[in-house]
Amino acid sequence: MAEPGLELVLPATEAARLTRLKAIAPLLRSGHRSVAVEQVWHDTAEGALAAEGLALCERREGRQRRWQLVALRADPPGGAMEPLAEADALDRLGEALPAPLLPVAACVGRLRRVQVDHPEGSVALALLTGRVRSAAGERAVCRVGLAGSAAPAVALAITATLPLAPPAASLPAEALATAGRPVPGRRLGAPALAPELGVSVAFAHIVGHLLGVLLHHAPAAAEGTEPEAVHQMRVALRRLRSAWQIFGAAVACPAVDEAMPALRELGRTLGPARDWDVFATTTLAAVAAGLSDERALQRLGTGAARRRRESYTVLRQYLAGAGFREVAIRLAALAALRPWEAAAAGAEEQGALLAQPLADFGAHALARRLARAEEAGERLAMLTGAELHALRIRLKRLRYTAEFFAPLYPARSGRRFIRRLARLQDRLGRLNDAAVADALLGQLDGGRRSYAAGVVRGFLAAGEARARKRLDRAWRRFRRLDPFWA
Repeated sequence: MAEPGLELVLPATEAARLTRLKAIAPLLRSGHRSVAVEQVWHDTAEGALAAEGLALCERREGRQRRWQLVALRADPPGGAMEPLAEADALDRLGEALPAPLLPVAACVGRLRRVQVDHPEGSVALALLTGRVRSAAGERAVCRVGLAGSAAPAVALAITATLPLAPPAASLPAEALATAGRPVPGRRLGAPALAPELGVSVAFAHIVGHLLGVLLHHAPAAAEGTEPEAVHQMRVALRRLRSAWQIFGAAVACPAVDEAMPALRELGRTLGPARDWDVFATTTLAAVAAGLSDERALQRLGTGAARRRRESYTVLRQYLAGAGFREVAIRLAALAALRPWEAAAAGAEEQGALLAQPLADFGAHALARRLARAEEAGERLAMLTGAELHALRIRLKRLRYTAEFFAPLYPARSGRRFIRRLARLQDRLGRLNDAAVADALLGQLDGGRRSYAAGVVRGFLAAGEARARKRLDRAWRRFRRLDPFWA
């Protein structure tokens, strides 16, 4: 098996600059190999292989010819894709294939291989440039493969200058899309862990899945026309940070620690856009239904819309820049290379955590988070706004943990637990939205907006007592449940 690595995408117009970068050029060994490459993807007219998430490639590299059956989707995004089956002839592939097969799309180009002697280790760099062609159209492609322990360091050095990043789609999927063929979408939402996974692979799966969610929603979030995209990116980020806490001691290593500052920066950029979305589309809309002086509210709405545009401008610049590319590369490298396994080889306690059955590991994490939530909610009726916010965070972390591990236990009890927890979290969220709205009003208050800001604050305060009653009912219903993992 080839050494695990990364397969990243670069705009074809930037390919010539790659090996001339100041951060890379001095590290290159003299000499390189360049060879002509042609890849032809086959499927039935109905797309039977693609429907199963597979792609069949006839690959010619120089004088060599190989047939490869590969997954249509890279898992994780940015991870190097190893063939599921490979042979020098189609009838030797050892797989039952649908028939009749026909060529769907092809990639014709050149593959250049060089060696990078990075201080952290040697890295094999493979640069594929060419064009994907089909009857429906064509497009330029450029893929960068990096293999070796220092692959993440080399990728980060490149992306600081060039827009190198994990691809939103694998090369086979991009080829099918060029041919106008349907490509099965990536599963979104919360990651689901399979019982047969170990602790190490489970964490890698969570990271890779949520990276896919971030990459999927980033284009719509940058456009600023779909508030739900920003919301889903923020939820994915919170799930990631929750996984960091759940698996912390088991996956401790420098690469995991070094990813956290970049995740925090992403959170700081998504936060204002989401807060202004909720204020402009939910809070002000609720107040407008009962406010007679619409002109005053319109002035407030105009100010909120301006702040919202400003926050989206910052977000758009961030998502197009090196900061977001760094997040994506670090997550792809963690999921694909699992660097904590090498760190655990010499650490007995960490090795024992990784060796646990996943269900035992999950039950311990769930019990710990449930206990913390119950402790914070003992005096629910007396909690201040800040204490309610702290309880909301603990319940949110419990919910994410439950979503991760629920597939390991009976489905019905897990769904009921998550459903009631979500209802409780929603009640707390309403109170938190009011607190956030009050802070945002502080940025808009003053002058001709003061009257409308006061009305909004009064409206929110009037709803707090009702919201607390609903919160109390939701808490009591949740507390009646038995833990589904016990």
